[in-house]
This record gives sequence, C-alpha cells and structure tokens, in this order.
Amino acid sequence: MSRGKRLAAFDFDKTITLENTDHVAQDLVPKHITPKYIRNGWTAYMRNIFEILHKEGIDKSIITKAIIDIPPICGMPELIKDLSENLNYDVIIISDSNSYFINVWLKEHKLLNNIKKVFTNPAEFSNGLLKIEMYHLQDWCNLSEKNLCKGQILEDYIKAQKKAGVEYQQVMYVGDGPNDFCPILRLNHGDLAFCREGYKCADLVRDAKDNKPIKDELRTVKADVHLWKTGFDILNVIKTIG
Repeated sequence: MSRGKRLAAFDFDKTITLENTDHVAQDLVPKHITPKYIRNGWTAYMRNIFEILHKEGIDKSIITKAIIDIPPICGMPELIKDLSENLNYDVIIISDSNSYFINVWLKEHKLLNNIKKVFTNPAEFSNGLLKIEMYHLQDWCNLSEKNLCKGQILEDYIKAQKKAGVEYQQVMYVGDGPNDFCPILRLNHGDLAFCREGYKCADLVRDAKDNKPIKDELRTVKADVHLWKTGFDILNVIKTIG
C-alpha cells in the first residue's frame, strides 16, 4: 500500500537532543558570574549569556564543541532518517533554541539533509559574539513564549505547503515541554501527538483530556496521543498503525 505524503514536526531540545542546548551554553559561564534574568523573555536572557561568554573569552570553537557533543536521545536519529528516507514524511523542526545551535548539531550528527525546514530564533556569530534574534513577536497565544508560537508556525507551514500543492495526509508532532502543547492543540482527528513521558507536555495533554482548565480555558486535544521514551517507541507506533 502506498503512503501519501505526511508531515513530522519535532521540537529540538530534550526531544531530539538529550540536553537543552541553551542550558549547555549557560553552563559555560564561569561560576563566579551570576547572569541576571532579563524579564523581557528567554531570548533576551540568552542574548545576555552570549555577551558574557564573549566577554570572558569563551569563543565560537568552545561553544560549538559543547553543542555538538550533546548526544541524541536514543533512537531519534534512526527515527528521523526512517521518516524522511523510507516512510514519505517531510520532517521539520520548530524550536525555541537558535539556528546556529540546531544547524551545527544536525550537521555533526549527519541529519541535516533529513530536515526539510527549521523554524527557530535566527542566530549567527559576528566578531566572535553569537547574536540571536527573536523568530517573531507574538501576543496572540498565552500558551507560548512571546518570541515563538509553535502552533502558529505549524499551522502556517501546513497552509503554505497546501498552497504550493503539497497536502499532508497526516501530521505528527513530537515534543516534551509546555510550549509543545500549543502545536498539539492545532492537530486534527487522525493526526498523531507524541509527548515525552514524564515531561510537562504530557501533563498538559492529560489535564486537557481530564477537562481541567489550562491558562483559564478548557482545551481540546483532537489528535491521537502517544507517550514515548525513545525514538524507537515512536517508530514502533508509526509502523504499527501503518
């Protein structure tokens, strides 16, 4: 039986990678320095972290090595390769990390060619300083950070692909954190939501299904929900349901 084109959207930190890339960068700050949390959001805070690293002489090579040394979660490389190479999926990443971290990690782990598109905060090195910008500035979604509404990004991408002549037979979303709840709410009946077991996204989905208000509203999850611990768990579900 031939499979129609499908879409797999992934979070990055602690979904594909074992550790959070921003936290790994944060750990490079010398112990005698305590970065101040900037109330203007996480991206502004990370901008401050990168400025401290630059000032302290922690250069691009040190930061890059710390990021590419993060191991993948068990089975994630195999899952992504199987989806894109054998199972007729377009694979995208929607992440609140940044483009430099994601791209160097994917390149190191030989997954760059398996990812159709990455949606994240743009970042690049300039004179030794990693400069990061917000992906967008949003005020319409109280489930998301001000700089990145993953649900809106997912919805816009699906619409743009449809306009370009690519209509997905099914969409799956894989994540772990609270900001992965919004895109899961955008999935339809018959789509697949994969929430990492023991993490906040799974808790939010469980609360929604128990009719508990989330941010003062009842939320409806329409997709089929599956918990996962490894990429192989996800692959088994996909191959079982066909």
